[in-house]
Amino acid sequence: MKLTTLLCCFLLFTCSTYAQDAVRDWGRPPLVPGITELKIGDQVPDIIIDKIINSDKRSIRISDYKDKLLVLDFWDTSCTVCIASMPKLDSLQRVFGDQIKLLSVTYQPEDIITKFFKNSRYLNERNPPVHRASVVDDRILRSYFRYETNPHVVWINKGKVVAITGGEYITSENIQTILNGKRVNWLLKTDHFDSSIPFVTLSPLWQYASDSPYYSYSILTGQAASVPAEGGIHFNQDTISNNTRLAILNQDIYTTYQMLLHNTKVYHEEDATKGLMYLPHPSRIILEVADPTRFLYKKEYGEYADWNKKNLICYELVKNGLEDKAMMAKLAIQDLNNRLGLNGRYERRKVKCLVFVNTDKPISDTLALDKGGEPMWTLVMMHLDMNKKFPPAINETGFVGGLNMQPYDGTILGLRKEMQRHGLDLIEAEREIEVIVISESK
Repeated sequence: MKLTTLLCCFLLFTCSTYAQDAVRDWGRPPLVPGITELKIGDQVPDIIIDKIINSDKRSIRISDYKDKLLVLDFWDTSCTVCIASMPKLDSLQRVFGDQIKLLSVTYQPEDIITKFFKNSRYLNERNPPVHRASVVDDRILRSYFRYETNPHVVWINKGKVVAITGGEYITSENIQTILNGKRVNWLLKTDHFDSSIPFVTLSPLWQYASDSPYYSYSILTGQAASVPAEGGIHFNQDTISNNTRLAILNQDIYTTYQMLLHNTKVYHEEDATKGLMYLPHPSRIILEVADPTRFLYKKEYGEYADWNKKNLICYELVKNGLEDKAMMAKLAIQDLNNRLGLNGRYERRKVKCLVFVNTDKPISDTLALDKGGEPMWTLVMMHLDMNKKFPPAINETGFVGGLNMQPYDGTILGLRKEMQRHGLDLIEAEREIEVIVISESK
């Protein structure tokens, strides 16, 4: 199995930048000429939205929702963050019923999307299975609501654009806020921003300063409202100026440390098969701080947008020379530790885990990976850690082949019975594992 495939699945839960960059590279059909881009506050024309799959209606009109909330969630099959959110969207649609319409939209052709929904184990093994109502072959909506990165969410209430956001704003609380008739002032998602440009553009008088081997600077700010909340680390080596830049935009402190620490390591293909690449499971990240409310948002902390204004950060580090990403991540952690009075690091600690183990029976009902067999690392990541509701999972079987998995009910008991059918087992046990610890420095 290719390393790129393994990394793609891992990055599904750590950031969205890589999926977003892939969208730019894919190329999309051109915009429809003569259509003016709509902004917040604009009335939406009575557009006919056709080519809808997984729905009882093949086409709808904007006027069908003149008294309701219509949420357009733009996505594509390269946006793993979009795919990960689909079970939540289905659940919210069931909760709010005919008060709202959560409609996925993609420019990709119908045959590709139909095949995707048919073959996606992640979506098909949800309970119930997820088959999102989605517009395919879209050009019209993308012409009215232009974007570069996914997810891109347009909120249309009673025929008027009331918000344009990232996918993180699709919550039951935010939906209810609009249904209650309250005005929202959420952070506008804008793609008209070049994340490769440094925060500071030096005066021409200083243009030779960067030639010095001592040249470096870092900047730490709060939330930048004009900057899109792009996930991931922006990293580039400028061979002309001979410097290296690392930047993180509008992220919470918890996620910032998580991404930086992950990037201090260099992962290889065999790391995934050995179980050395893991998701940012809550039990793998430990906060030992007096005030955890400023590190990671929870519903009980109040309005999401208000919390973001107080607690999100932007960070940039620029250094003379062409440094690799792991070195820049290490320097950034040291710098942030000093600035924030923290100590973020990896440690090994004993944690209750779910452990895949061998039994005295031979491993049976295997299937070659290139034939669709399920590798053990996907059982760890996709079946367990991805849900974030079970203890962290570990693979101790040493098995590097594929299993011919059969559907189960999504519970630990159901997965254990399926493992036992293959001559393996899934047990709960305490293990010493590597975790991220963020504590206040002494």
